[in-house]
Parts: sequence; structure tokens; C-alpha cells
Amino acid sequence: MPSPFPGMDPYLENPIFWAGFHANLCGRIQTALNLSLPEGYFAEMDEYVWLQVEEDDERLLLGKPDTFVTDKNGAHSKSRKDEKVGVVVLAPPVEVTLPNAKKKKHRFVKIVGPDHATVLTVVEVLSPANKTNSGDGRKYREKRDEYLGTGTSLVEIDLLRAGERMPFGKPTPPDADYYLFVCRGGAYPQAGVWPFTIRDAIPVLPVPLKPDDADVPLDLQSCVSEIYDTNRYSMRIDYTQPTTPALRPVEAGWATELLKKQPAKKKKN
Repeated sequence: MPSPFPGMDPYLENPIFWAGFHANLCGRIQTALNLSLPEGYFAEMDEYVWLQVEEDDERLLLGKPDTFVTDKNGAHSKSRKDEKVGVVVLAPPVEVTLPNAKKKKHRFVKIVGPDHATVLTVVEVLSPANKTNSGDGRKYREKRDEYLGTGTSLVEIDLLRAGERMPFGKPTPPDADYYLFVCRGGAYPQAGVWPFTIRDAIPVLPVPLKPDDADVPLDLQSCVSEIYDTNRYSMRIDYTQPTTPALRPVEAGWATELLKKQPAKKKKN
């Protein structure tokens, strides 16, 4: 059974469903692009991995460790040599307690050329962490500025009503529930924004490649609808409960009337 909403279903924003929906949407976007991209271009999944230190809310990107020396048993050690007997004596360590850290990941889709190294376009589906004023949000905005400043085309998909909006420049787009953003690598600082609400179908996005290439249309509505159906959200979502987060007052009454028209779920014996 399809979603009762014509576009983005606001009930999917609930933390209970969002992580799975986000992962599935990234995968479905990758598939849709690979079915449409011209020869020589590929859509690939990638991810950032970082440690979030709880003590100061800072993110530490994971990378390769510095070169170290191991003994024959594989232990890492700092040592000194006892000149009298010619043996190695371990220096006593200073015992410390590290702040708690959590390993985090964020998936995104990138479009690359034949060499698989040159990234032409990045497609980001925003997560709640991207839309905060804390470390995660600041780091994402830094990454966003890096894309825009290095000529990489950016397609940004915001299907979350909660959190801070990304900087869109001037003029300020109309108030809405969701936003799609496209900035072509060669057109910065000019960009396009598509605002829409829970009443609207999700717009088809033009995905830019190289300046001489035609845009590739990305039918996000089809992607979202397929995920809703294949993951059986109609059976999992309780539409008698309020959304999380709450709807804007201007949309709440409309949604109530919409859901009244839906057939009641059969109760399990």
C-alpha cells in the first residue's frame, strides 16, 4: 500500500525509521543514477567515518596510524637500552583515561569519471546530525563549503523538517517543509533551491555532470515511493499518532483530514 502522503511521508522522519530510510535512499539513488548516467560515468557509495569524543563534542577523522615499532610478539612499545647488561627495559607508562568516543558514519553518493578518482558530483541526503549547531553540523558545513569552493557539483537533499537549514544565500527561499539544493561546479556562487511541503510531490532533480554534459534527471519521488513499499512502512507506521517532529500548524489540519480518509488497519488477533 502506498503512503497516504503525495510526496515525502513525514512519519519517516521519526528516529525509529530514519536511519534505515536514509541508508535505503542513498542506495536507491545510486541505483537510479547508474541506470541513467551516460557511458563513462558511475555513481558510487562512499562514507565519512569519524570518532565523536563526548567530552568536548569534537570529531576526529579516522586515518592511518603513525609508523610504529613492534616486538616479536606484536606489542607496541617505547623502550630504553640498559647499557650494562645490553637488554631492553620497558619504561613505565603514565596511566590515563581517554574520553568516551563513538564511531560514526555518514553515507553519501558520488559521481565519478572513468578513472574512478575524479569526483564530479556529490549527492548528500542530510541526516539530523548535519543540521545541528554542534560538532557534526559544523563539520558538515565545512565539508559543504569545500565542495562548493573546489568546483565539485553538489546535490543536497533535505527531507527533514527539524534542525537548522543550510545556508542558501539570497534571496531567502520561501518557508517550506523540505528543500532540494543544486549547485553546479562551474556556476558557483549561483545555485538552485526547490522548496516543497508535505502536500507536494517531490520534484525531479537535475543532477549536473561536466559543463558540456546534459543534466541527468533524478526522480526522487519514485525512489522514496519504492522504499516505502518494499520496506512495508504502511504496516509499520501508526498514522493515528502524531508525527515526530510535530507538523507546522499550517499543515497539521490538512494532514489530519488526509489521514481520516485512510482505511483503518485490521487489528491482529
